[in-house]
Amino acid sequence: MKKQPEEDITGMTSLRDKIVGLSESLGRRSYYPMLQQMIRELQNEIAERNQAEDTLRKTLQRIERQQAVIAEISKHPDVFNGRLEEAAPMMTAKMAHSMGVERASLWVMRSDKLYCLDKFETRQDVHSSGNCLECGNYRTYFEAIKKGPIIAVDARQDPRTKDFLANYPDSENISSILDVPVLIDAEMVAVICFEHTEEPRAWQPDEITFSSRIADQVALILARQRRSVAEEKLQNTHAILKRNLHFTEVLLDAIPIPIFYMDSKRRYLGCNLNFTEIMGVTCEEIRGKTAHDFWPEMADLYNEQDACLRQDVYKLTYESKIRNKDGEMREVILAKQIFFDEFHNTEGTIGSFVDITERNRTAKETQRLRNLLSNIVNSMPSMLIGVDDDGRIELWNQQAELLTGVSEQEAQGQQFGIILPWLESKTKKIRQTIASKKQYFEGKTSRIEQGNLLYEDITIFPIITNDKEGAVIRIDNVTDKVRIEEILIQSEKMLSIGGLAAGMAHEINNPLASIMGNAQVIESRLLLPIPPNVTAALESGITLESLHRYLEKRGIPKMLASLRSSGAHAAKIVSNMLSFSRKSESVLIPENITELLDNTLELACADYNLKNQYDFKKIQIVREYESELPKIHCSATELQQVFLNLLRNGSEAMCEKDYPTGDGPRFTLRASRKKSYLRIEFEDNGPGLEESVRKRIFEPFYTTKSVGKGTGLGLSVSYFIITEEHGGIMSVQTSFGKWTRFIIDLPVERSTDI
Repeated sequence: MKKQPEEDITGMTSLRDKIVGLSESLGRRSYYPMLQQMIRELQNEIAERNQAEDTLRKTLQRIERQQAVIAEISKHPDVFNGRLEEAAPMMTAKMAHSMGVERASLWVMRSDKLYCLDKFETRQDVHSSGNCLECGNYRTYFEAIKKGPIIAVDARQDPRTKDFLANYPDSENISSILDVPVLIDAEMVAVICFEHTEEPRAWQPDEITFSSRIADQVALILARQRRSVAEEKLQNTHAILKRNLHFTEVLLDAIPIPIFYMDSKRRYLGCNLNFTEIMGVTCEEIRGKTAHDFWPEMADLYNEQDACLRQDVYKLTYESKIRNKDGEMREVILAKQIFFDEFHNTEGTIGSFVDITERNRTAKETQRLRNLLSNIVNSMPSMLIGVDDDGRIELWNQQAELLTGVSEQEAQGQQFGIILPWLESKTKKIRQTIASKKQYFEGKTSRIEQGNLLYEDITIFPIITNDKEGAVIRIDNVTDKVRIEEILIQSEKMLSIGGLAAGMAHEINNPLASIMGNAQVIESRLLLPIPPNVTAALESGITLESLHRYLEKRGIPKMLASLRSSGAHAAKIVSNMLSFSRKSESVLIPENITELLDNTLELACADYNLKNQYDFKKIQIVREYESELPKIHCSATELQQVFLNLLRNGSEAMCEKDYPTGDGPRFTLRASRKKSYLRIEFEDNGPGLEESVRKRIFEPFYTTKSVGKGTGLGLSVSYFIITEEHGGIMSVQTSFGKWTRFIIDLPVERSTDI
């Protein structure tokens, strides 16, 4: 197809050259008729090519349709199970529609007659069966069909179908016939017939091929039926062999398994050829001998096994071992059975065996691979759950069992949403994933479990196993990862804001110092009874006492005091900012963390006053300290600053919550060892934090308190002390409306160069 444009270009070039030659030799008037003739020839050629392409396209469409029909027929259960009678209506209907004929029929040979299993009429959409053709009445046709397909474009004139002219093609308006024989071992066992009506039809090669492939399908079905019949006959033969030992020497050689037979004294009477080929002992060599003569190391085992055979237990099947002619030990399944004489007395034993060495090796390897796969699945830190297309659990690894408390036996066959109720909303996503066969991922999904906020990544993988659809759901607990990411983000914020805080502090310090100094000077010159003030008042015509009365009435002293107080407050903020922005030079010494916690609690109780109308001593304190905790290198004053800040914040938050009767504010302090670090937790049962607040809780100047009650630096400075001064980690967990937990992890072994 790719060369076609080149041929067109070549043809056009040749035509152009001819036209130019004619124009030069004969002039314009003389070459014009020839040009028209050549154009017509070119148009005819193009039309022929288009027609050929259209024919090819239709052929391809037919072939695709035929292949689809063959695939449907081959996969049909009746065809697969060898039920030709049940499959015939389906096959004739599909053949007729695929070939576009009026009739399609399937005939089978029985003796010298051809019986119609099914005939399908396309226009009327009806099936019929039962017609019979005797071969002797249509000799020409049957001699021809046995040699190969009958392809009759004009059935009325074809000599192979002339036997039917009198009573069939004319009456049924048949114009064309395509009959294909079904052969098994060169014997015709059936015929597939296609009949076209009205105008004669030329049968295409692909249609002939299609009909031959259908014939092959029918041949396979009939061969399978024959094989079933043969297997039944073989079983009957075995029954006869059990009753007549003398015929076994002739018949057993045809059986493809090793067979031997012995008398009642365990002396061999004979064996078949397959036994000889495997064991290396002929029938003549083994006759009259026992197992001790050939396999002495196995004889006692064989005798012990044979001892179980008796009148009431005359048949046994068990696993054993043999040594073959090459000296190899092989694992086999031995089947032994007693046979009797005409008086029902035990005459001997007939036995056979099947080599299962490779099967056992394969089974062991399969079991090993299953164990390996199971170990891999169970060793994964993720929850792995396999479900079928109905959402029922088929795979449940140990991590899923550990995290849910549901055993694999309990989970098997249960609905996914019932066992994992917090993921019931994902059931629809699982079905969509199975249908689309595309992986689905959802990260950082959150849920509350036993008061803890957890984050999970959920991945759904579609799977198809043995034509069975399903999915595997992987659930990864990424809570620690999310916490670390948040801490990293917070650290980045601290680093960037720390530089800004230092610059702002230095810029504010200078004007702030001027304001506070001038405020103090104004206060001394107006309010203090010093000689310069008295002299200046007298020179101005007033007394210092009258000036004081005036200032008191106007509230000037209070304003000046407020000015100085505000300046001092601002100075404290600047000092905190500077502490936040630069690393402390504090000396870190070993300290007992539980003693620091208890000392801080005493400070909190003494420091909390009544102006907030709340008494710290009314807060329940729960201590959960592990025993024999190691000392840590730290700055006691700085850690107490952090602890005191957390206690104050928590107590103020709990003051805002209304507790039900019987419950009240409570602090839970925990201290525990976690590998290489010491964990300290401050948990309150206050109102908790919203997620948007929790993410920004350590940012400088961020506060949820009203104006004038907080600067937003307490937690940011605490964060700085823990992370920068002590090389630790500080994070927060919360459940809105229920609790808040601040977690501090401090390294047990602290480097001295920090």
